[in-house]
Amino acid sequence: MMNPLIKTPLVAFAGMALFATTLSADTLWTGATDLNYGTAGNWNNGSPGNTDGAATINNGDTVSLAAAHTGTNPYTLTVGGSSTLNASANFTSTLLTIQNTGTVNLTGGAFTLPGAQNGSGLTIDSGGTLNISGGTHTINQRTVNNGTFRVDGSGSGSFIGLNQMGGGTGVFDFIFDSGGISTLKGVGDFSWFALSPNTVTVNASAVAGIVGSYTLFDSHAAGTMVTADKVTVDPSLGIEGVDWNLVITENVNGSGLRDTVVLNVIPEPGTYALLGGLLALGYVMLRRRR
Repeated sequence: MMNPLIKTPLVAFAGMALFATTLSADTLWTGATDLNYGTAGNWNNGSPGNTDGAATINNGDTVSLAAAHTGTNPYTLTVGGSSTLNASANFTSTLLTIQNTGTVNLTGGAFTLPGAQNGSGLTIDSGGTLNISGGTHTINQRTVNNGTFRVDGSGSGSFIGLNQMGGGTGVFDFIFDSGGISTLKGVGDFSWFALSPNTVTVNASAVAGIVGSYTLFDSHAAGTMVTADKVTVDPSLGIEGVDWNLVITENVNGSGLRDTVVLNVIPEPGTYALLGGLLALGYVMLRRRR
């Protein structure tokens, strides 16, 4: 007859083993089959979302997410170890962490980061890079940027939706194309941006000579905008006959207004005079012909 004093801990041990198995739902990228994000054989525990846990890419591969990926369970995603994720289709994760030497390129589709607005969601570590050049993206949780957050052109339409940003000291890099730039815009009810510790770099040479106003940031008036001394505009924008200015608006919290950073590309005063002279000359020539 089995001693009952021994039987109880055996049952408890079996329960602990089952509990540990349930928790062991994380999955690590191996790239054993191909470079497709959605291929289950490329992960040591199935593709992300098939289990409820953390997905990690850190072996140096360049991974392609070219087809929509929808898991049945929520999961977090980490990209690091000199790895790159190129995403041109729809996908969702509850957290996205881009570690040192990790890169995520969003070139199309829709990346959605759902959740509570006050929770940490997108984290870019020092040395990590997020590039957005296309697609429609909504980040409903807080963004902490200690690396590089790059907006490349106007391919994401009028804006890239974020809820809150703050707590980092990284760089926001804006690279214009001929269509201008996509705005980083707060879209939540309390979508403040606390950007005073951050720096901003702007390469707007693609719109040199094209007069217009381009909004870089647009948020709820509850944070702190980047200051003018933290913004560097590539000097190639200041070609002859073209000037620019930067307008930073920071409103009182609760005013119902928006905090914005706007780059205006304008003709230099001398250009106005030249245009005026040419118009006058054309008028005189027209009068003489008559």
